[in-house]
Amino acid sequence: MATNKSFFNRILRIKFLSVFFVLFSLANTLHAEYFSLDQFSFTMDIPEGYELKDFNPETNSFFFETRLMPVKLALKIYSAEETKLSAKDQLADTMAQLKANYNAEEISWYKRPCALAYYSFVMPDQKEYTGWALSVQVPLAANPKEKANMIFLTYADSQIAKDCEQFMISIIDSVFFCKEDFRRPGPFTCFAYPKTKDEQIVINIADRVLSSKIDADAIDRSNFVLEREYAVLTLYAKHKSWKEAWQRFYRLIFKESYSALDALSEDMYKNLLPLAQRNNFENPEMELIQTILDWVQDFGYRRDKGGTDFTSVTASVQGVGSDCDSRSMLMCILMEHMGIKSELFVSREYSHSVFGLAVKHNGALINVDGTDYVLGETTAKVNFGLIAQEHSDTNKWIAVDLP
Repeated sequence: MATNKSFFNRILRIKFLSVFFVLFSLANTLHAEYFSLDQFSFTMDIPEGYELKDFNPETNSFFFETRLMPVKLALKIYSAEETKLSAKDQLADTMAQLKANYNAEEISWYKRPCALAYYSFVMPDQKEYTGWALSVQVPLAANPKEKANMIFLTYADSQIAKDCEQFMISIIDSVFFCKEDFRRPGPFTCFAYPKTKDEQIVINIADRVLSSKIDADAIDRSNFVLEREYAVLTLYAKHKSWKEAWQRFYRLIFKESYSALDALSEDMYKNLLPLAQRNNFENPEMELIQTILDWVQDFGYRRDKGGTDFTSVTASVQGVGSDCDSRSMLMCILMEHMGIKSELFVSREYSHSVFGLAVKHNGALINVDGTDYVLGETTAKVNFGLIAQEHSDTNKWIAVDLP
């Protein structure tokens, strides 16, 4: 086993480049494909195309494969009756069973004991595989005092594993154990970018200067996730599930970015709501929406067609130029923080993005699962509810549900 320093150096390189009954369910909706384990309130938002190839009820083991990438995924559950080991020791035990060479690091992911490992092992056919593993200790949904260990193993042929790392790490980062996990970074990102000091951020909005704070490394962290998920997205350019891949891409960007704007959203609401109430006593909510939209519409315009073509919201609020999807994502995040249900809409035919809010207001709207979302345009200086006539075909918009 290599030293922790060696393991950390690898993270830096990546930044730059009883058997008890388990209920397994595959939930298909209009917006997403999720794998869930109800006993743990557990969900995986893994890349499109994975299928459950095998389930062993005696060992509580699940095996997934996809035809798109030569990356395998295995999930092993150790019940409380089976083991009393910590998450790190459980991972070590699993590595020992595989006779694997590995580097591991113990981490805390929102107070959950976890361990990450980069490992390689040899199959019975003598082929070597390399990948990333995550061990998490979680409470049972029915009895939170009773805990179990879950091991996630992603791996590919060692000869091509380096080219598959972004894909494997995306899987590791796509696990959720509670509602809050859908709106905060995954375990790998939290390890690669632990919480640091805050730095001041100053914005000019509604003829006033507003001071707030943001993580000092917020932009670097956002770009780390953005570049990784864009690399995954590009694999689906000609795949039948390209729409679902787009939806997952934006969901994971939302997941990473949401908590980064906690303080800014709160400060904006606290400072702008009194102004909205004075200017529009009968409908201060609509006044607040329009005030923030006016601010976003004044952002500098920028596209990076040679890269991800997306400016992180943490960068755009600090003055970096942005385009329609970055701004629409920002509006969704700010509105969700302020208690307004939001939806992101993207269109390949229009090469455009808008946001939608579940509010009562006259204007262009799209109905998603029975809810009307009034649309907002972020790249033209127009009022909320107005979009270009040539973008009015609702069948050409893809709804991205933001959980």
